[in-house]
Amino acid sequence: MKTKRVWVFIIIFAVIAVAVLAVPIPKAALDDGGTREYAAMTYRIVKWKKFYAGGTYEKTKVYFGKDLKKTLDELWTEEAAGIEHVFDAEITEINGSVVTVRPAAGTAEAASSDKIQFVTGNLERIGFNVGTVVRVTYKGGIKETYPAQINAISWKNADDLRDRDFDGEWLDKSTAEKIEKDSTGHVIITRIYADCFFASPVIPSPYELKLNGRLSDEYCVGDHVLCRVENYCADSEAERHEADVLSVEPSDWTPDPYVAYKPVVYLYPETETDVYVNLELDGALTCTYPKYKNGWRVKASPNGVLTDENGTEYNYLYWEGETNARFDFSKGFCVKGGDTAAFLETALEKLGLNRREANEFIVFWLPLMEQNPYNVISFQADCYTQAAKLEVEPAPDTVIRVFMAWQKSDAFVGIAEQALTAPERRGFTVVEWGGTEISTGDEN
Repeated sequence: MKTKRVWVFIIIFAVIAVAVLAVPIPKAALDDGGTREYAAMTYRIVKWKKFYAGGTYEKTKVYFGKDLKKTLDELWTEEAAGIEHVFDAEITEINGSVVTVRPAAGTAEAASSDKIQFVTGNLERIGFNVGTVVRVTYKGGIKETYPAQINAISWKNADDLRDRDFDGEWLDKSTAEKIEKDSTGHVIITRIYADCFFASPVIPSPYELKLNGRLSDEYCVGDHVLCRVENYCADSEAERHEADVLSVEPSDWTPDPYVAYKPVVYLYPETETDVYVNLELDGALTCTYPKYKNGWRVKASPNGVLTDENGTEYNYLYWEGETNARFDFSKGFCVKGGDTAAFLETALEKLGLNRREANEFIVFWLPLMEQNPYNVISFQADCYTQAAKLEVEPAPDTVIRVFMAWQKSDAFVGIAEQALTAPERRGFTVVEWGGTEISTGDEN
């Protein structure tokens, strides 16, 4: 009988011990959004519901061991370090792998600082320049320096922003030049907002155009369009134009045969260097930027930024012209229109272009090529470089010139495959790319 009583006491004691050690006791909800804590002797449960700058953090988490002695504030500091934050921003400065951005108005990041820096070395490769709008994901908080600093874990181009209105003034209409113009000419859509969209001319020009009005969902970034507009104005110094949209329709623009479109020249010295670039063209220049005056004279930085004598910065030297070159199609590739982007990604890498250069190449040419049944493509060598001789002082260590001649085709064309190679990029490197569409039967 005594033995039974002993066992009853043991069982009761065990139940009480388990209850004390294992059953969590709820505490009052905190005034931080509604976080609740449930504490036991051997563990604690926190149902996070906490307001923070980026919104509300909700997560249930169990803590053991040394975390039992930490305060909720200490636990929150650790928890916050793992939260992913996303914001849109415009790139304002590029210094090697360090990028400075201006957060979009209304974001928690903009309330923290108007300049935020992060390192891009470990991020995915995307095409970007000063002025590019990017969507940045980061972990942890914002380091309160100036510029502020974050730990970015990913980023991408943020060019389709239909979920928000454009915030800010593009140009001052009270001082801008009023232009009698009822159309935009043929332009390429570059960014889309809920209440407007941005575009650049099909034939590259230095200005960007803001078009006020809602863009139909049938259009997307990269589309070529022709817009009827009113209230057209321009700020030539800032290279910004603006107009109100009356209508939008697909563009029927096609390149002129044997015009070299958008050859651009990048300069990458090892140290900041004064550089002279001379172009001897067998033909006639039709457009240059900056203005070609018996050559270009700029101060080039290792990150590729070029500065003229007036202090104006450029990402590259741009020219366009009519050439007398006769292009060689004895070797090349025949590529399905829908496969063109993937083909160019691979081909341009083999030809020595970096990600930024390749992206700018593809963005320009892809809208003209991907809807064709096939594209016959041949990258030109001597027939181009002899027709467009480039002289650079001081002499570069590496020169990479990529010029694509292509034509559309309704059927597959058999062609000997072209070998694609490039020199190793070392020392002072000069890179150029351009291209032309030619008419069927005009090739050699």
